[in-house]
Amino acid sequence: MSTKNKIIITAIITFVVTALLFVFVLGGSVIMSLSSFANDGMQKIGKIDALIDAYYIYDYDKEKMTDLSLAAYTYGLGDPYTSYIDKESYADMKQSVEGDYVGIGIEVFIDSDMLITVISPFDHSPAAEAGILPGDKIIKVGDTNVDYSNYTEAINLIKGDGKTEDGKTVNLTIKRGEEVFDVSVARKKVVAVTAQGKMLTDGIGYIRISSFGEKTGEEFKESLRALRTQQITSLVIDLRNNPGGTLDSLVDVADVLMPKGNIITIKDKQGNETRYDSDARCVDFPICVLINGNSASAAEALAGALADSGMGVLVGEKTFGKGSVQSIFELGDGTAFKVTAAKYYTPGGTCIDKTGITPAHEVTLDEDVKNVPVNSIPYEKDSQLKKAVEILEKNN
Repeated sequence: MSTKNKIIITAIITFVVTALLFVFVLGGSVIMSLSSFANDGMQKIGKIDALIDAYYIYDYDKEKMTDLSLAAYTYGLGDPYTSYIDKESYADMKQSVEGDYVGIGIEVFIDSDMLITVISPFDHSPAAEAGILPGDKIIKVGDTNVDYSNYTEAINLIKGDGKTEDGKTVNLTIKRGEEVFDVSVARKKVVAVTAQGKMLTDGIGYIRISSFGEKTGEEFKESLRALRTQQITSLVIDLRNNPGGTLDSLVDVADVLMPKGNIITIKDKQGNETRYDSDARCVDFPICVLINGNSASAAEALAGALADSGMGVLVGEKTFGKGSVQSIFELGDGTAFKVTAAKYYTPGGTCIDKTGITPAHEVTLDEDVKNVPVNSIPYEKDSQLKKAVEILEKNN
């Protein structure tokens, strides 16, 4: 997925709704109208807009100014998950959720240091192949310095102009700890396969879910069907470095695994609650779930639901701690507003926002593989996966 305007889209449980934006338009006699404004923020913008129209001598792009103003205004909330999304970014966001696209395949957000920070590269993506890691800071794209102040420009520079960029490279300057270095990444068509399975040992199957997109539920079911034909008696679900994604796909996966009961509960600002429950159909074998510090949002929700319901044993490291829900309001002109509108709670009533989930079995990776993409860690070096297999073998 190409990610825009601080979106953790493969990372975020997303509600998509439609609304209208009431846009303040200043018309008529611009100078004469200034005295009618009260002294609040929006009316100050109106005053400045009128003065620009009346006096500014150079050409300017009103749409760009509006986009930047709205982006800065929402940024002032101090919430990295709430943002104004311009037309191009919103179109790219929807494409990345829906399926394949041309890009480098990373999830990013604006961290507390105001830098564009990688949550995770997608499995088998150009970014992963180039060695980009979770936590890397992108400080320059080509010759352009980038941070929160020109986030949209940075994302556009990274992805290029769409399908015509397939095969072309983009040079990124990365800050990793105290080290700063350049890396060249070739853009290509990113095939968004988010759930893939394989057999680990006799009886133990493995499904990695790299994010929660529109196709994840069906991909997971297909992977599970294939493993069932190989007579699995237990399952490892790998949610490490999974930044999250859509609510629907989370519920689809959880419903396959869990017995009748609560999967997740959403509570909004007004105190309204929305419950998502599973039916009685569920798997009949033990499950271990792998998590780490880059397992976020929908990944944490699934891990919490399986643990609270007694269907899954958690192995690995404490999760990211994003238990908030973002609603996306389409503003009627191709732009959108993504706002943190609720928190989610596990079946046991726990909200993991800013706290994360601590696994029952805490296992850290050795230093020599900590920065290796999860899908590339050799089994003999993957202490977390080996622990999960050990637990399942005892239960078989």
